[in-house]
Amino acid sequence: MEPSDRRRDVRAHVSPPAHIMRIGSAERVEILNASYRGLFIRTNAPPPLNQLLRLRIELPTQSVDVNCIPVRVVVDGTGRSGIGVRFFALNGEDKRLWESYITSLLSPRRMAA
Repeated sequence: MEPSDRRRDVRAHVSPPAHIMRIGSAERVEILNASYRGLFIRTNAPPPLNQLLRLRIELPTQSVDVNCIPVRVVVDGTGRSGIGVRFFALNGEDKRLWESYITSLLSPRRMAA
């Protein structure tokens, strides 16, 4: 079974600006796809698996801060790395904003099917 076959949610190919937030710095990362429960992020130096990260994502209307955990590291044939992350304790206004954003991305796809 392919890893994509095991995903719980449909993913949207989207790339809003995002940064991994660390004490005293912010690393710009590229989001390649997103779902209700997680993201795939291209990064120069993948963090260790299961390390809690703070990610700031710039949505069209405002930014959201999410906690996430790297659950998968992928290195492509050219040596570029990326991580699959799942959200951890996403709730409140950030959860509402994120879910609204993903719904807006996936709604046209569902209507076309």
